[in-house]
Amino acid sequence: MKKDDNIMKIMKFSKVEDDSNTLKFANLMLEGTPLCLDFNDCPKDQGDKVLYFLSGVNYSVDGYVKPLSKNIFIFALKEHYKDPELKAFIQKYGK
Repeated sequence: MKKDDNIMKIMKFSKVEDDSNTLKFANLMLEGTPLCLDFNDCPKDQGDKVLYFLSGVNYSVDGYVKPLSKNIFIFALKEHYKDPELKAFIQKYGK
């Protein structure tokens, strides 16, 4: 991440309705793209599968998962969480 990168401008926001986009999300994370994923419309069994898999991918790139609510999560690199706009977003919308 360059010093002038704004994480909120590169973050991808997406609704997860099933497990069909799991590899797409994983590839975005491997490229360093932070994700905000909404699992509200996803069946629990598929959502759990996606969440567990992406948590492993995120761990492998030195990131971590931050829940904003029961079904909305941010997947980002540890360094992304230092961004002031992302901190403000989490503070505003987090639980």
